Amino acid sequence: MRAGLKKTIGITALLLVMAGCNTTPLPPPASEAEQSAAVDRFVNCLYRNVAKVDDRVSDAGTIATVMLQGPCAAANAASQEAYTRGMSERERIIFESNVTAPFQAALDVVINHRKGKKAPPRMPAEAPSRRMQ
Repeated sequence: MRAGLKKTIGITALLLVMAGCNTTPLPPPASEAEQSAAVDRFVNCLYRNVAKVDDRVSDAGTIATVMLQGPCAAANAASQEAYTRGMSERERIIFESNVTAPFQAALDVVINHRKGKKAPPRMPAEAPSRRMQ
């Protein structure tokens, strides 16, 4: 009976140790201010670089893709990181697989540039929360 008890305790201890190995603590989610600042940096990057990248010959979608993969890639990655921070790996993968907003934002910037429109005025960081209320 003692051998069976020792074996049960040993297996239980091993399982507890193995369970502890697979869990990594998630970082805290980014605050609304951090998320807003990251998006502002991304949008500002798009407006800063559209004139340099747009040859006015290629289609707007191609130019938008070039901006996302080129000069604004770091700002786009930082913006996505701010939104996915604190998510589990599975949640992050699902979120990133459904993200079309960066491409749509870049496409809108290219189209507005081609129409000759200027960038919209920037709102203060607190504005999104006021609009949502």
